Amino acid sequence: MTKQEVQQIIHKQQDFFRSGKTLSAGLRIEYLRRLKETVVAYEDAIIEASRKDSGRADVETFFVEINATLDELAYALRNIRSWTKPQSVKTPLWLFRSRSAAYPQPYGNVLIFSAWNFPLSQLIIPLAGAIAAGNTAVLKPSPESPASAGVVAMVIKEVFPPEYAAVCMGGNDVSTLLLEERFDYVFFTGSPRVGRIVMEAAAKHLTPVTLELGGKSPAIIDEDADIDKAAKGIVWAKCYNAGQVCVAVDHVYVHSRLRQQFLDAGIRYCKEFYGDDPLRSPDFSWIINENNFNRAVAYLKEGTVVYGGQVDIRKRLIAPTILTNIPENAKVLQEEVFAPILPVLEFSDISTVIAGLKTKPKPLALYYFSKDPGKQQKIIRETFSGGVTVNDVMAHGSSVYLGFGGVGNSGIGSYHGKKSFDTFTHYKSVLFNQVVYDPPLKYPPYHGKLSKIRNFFKFIRFAEKRG
Repeated sequence: MTKQEVQQIIHKQQDFFRSGKTLSAGLRIEYLRRLKETVVAYEDAIIEASRKDSGRADVETFFVEINATLDELAYALRNIRSWTKPQSVKTPLWLFRSRSAAYPQPYGNVLIFSAWNFPLSQLIIPLAGAIAAGNTAVLKPSPESPASAGVVAMVIKEVFPPEYAAVCMGGNDVSTLLLEERFDYVFFTGSPRVGRIVMEAAAKHLTPVTLELGGKSPAIIDEDADIDKAAKGIVWAKCYNAGQVCVAVDHVYVHSRLRQQFLDAGIRYCKEFYGDDPLRSPDFSWIINENNFNRAVAYLKEGTVVYGGQVDIRKRLIAPTILTNIPENAKVLQEEVFAPILPVLEFSDISTVIAGLKTKPKPLALYYFSKDPGKQQKIIRETFSGGVTVNDVMAHGSSVYLGFGGVGNSGIGSYHGKKSFDTFTHYKSVLFNQVVYDPPLKYPPYHGKLSKIRNFFKFIRFAEKRG
């Protein structure tokens, strides 16, 4: 796309927003219903496109791309009318005879970037929030998943007029053109490195951003954990889409008493899920590009391979792999793995693990396995991450009732469910004064009024404390 074409789309969307048409809750509902129906109609095309882009298993695409997207659309459709109503809030006692409210209003024209690993849900779920909130939207899919991007473009074109929502196809040159323009909000899903570029570009226009990034999300298996459940879930999460998931288990800390049991169970589930020759499994994805493949293959040399390690250079496949005996300075412990390679570390004192995590960038997710509620609360209180799942993996990210997002290096802001609506909404503060009484104490001249004002507010604070 050319700069002129990009600007033409943006200007049309800005004009459409200024027309006030998107403020209609009925219009928002109509288009989100169309979007939901069209996603259903394109289910087979979405699955086929994912196969072409990454070799991903149909079931995995259905879970994270289709079902997750339909859940979010259905939830928004059920709640738009209540979300868009003004919210009454309390008014301070000293502003008696007044009432206060927060009016939800859209930002305007928003820009949404998706990553390549889940190109449908990472565009449509934030789009659901943007449209529900009353915005217009430009969508930019990743060029790394061209088949899926093409299907998304067809879905959006079938549902929306371009002045309401449009897809801009292309590579980094198109992303750069988009970031040069002024938007009212930018929503980005991708790596921390690119997230910094997006935030810097948005800052030039003082545009607010949501950044959904990644990080080294750890799993911790304490000595009282159900080791079989832990191993099963971690292997599944580590190999889902070949580990190319922002909330995949990056590495695992296992209590020394359970180390061998975990390794044995992990190997058993690798074989159960993908057979003795996982490189031939129809349920296993390939690594998205050559750079990511070469980076991941280099990790195999940084520890002892206790299972897996096979690669297929031509198909960019890496077998499910378990690594132990890893030096502290190894890159596999410093960089987000984003591959089906599981570094296993052991500990004997959970406090040591917690202390170590506090020195590292905050991850997008943390997983803790223990049957002890007290230990669970300790981990939740004393560690810092975007989200936590206890005795399972990746589950918190699938709930429309929980916000999903990172903190620090793993992101800014959150979405999913009501949080998606809130992300693209400005809550305008409004106070209605009934003009019944206008106290003269607040106006000059102030001579002799300070003691009366002090006594007045002492009385107000006392009354508020009592009431």
